[in-house]
Amino acid sequence: MDKCTYCVQRINAARIQAEVEEVRLQQSDPNAKRVIEDGEVLTACQQACPTQALVFGNINDPNSRVTKIKAQPRNYGLLTDINTRPRTTYIASVVNPNMEIGDRTLAPGKSHITGAES
Repeated sequence: MDKCTYCVQRINAARIQAEVEEVRLQQSDPNAKRVIEDGEVLTACQQACPTQALVFGNINDPNSRVTKIKAQPRNYGLLTDINTRPRTTYIASVVNPNMEIGDRTLAPGKSHITGAES
């Protein structure tokens, strides 16, 4: 199994492209800056995931998609209570265990535990 490298090759390619474009921009305006925009780099796992369940981005940008998702109350990191400060975090799944009012995560009448008919 390959270890995830957060697609450093794709990120570096975007950085190099931004630097090349910045040099071109600075020919007309010496103060021009070219930054990598939110969503400009698409990792391999993001590209392969049909549900868009994976989000990467600049958490220092308050307008980025990843910052908005990390601000959700369902966001959590593993072992954060012992100050591990993980860069990978997750969004908690919400499951309705009360079958009397219906399971909204599966088809009507299905149990969230077994998937069997109720």
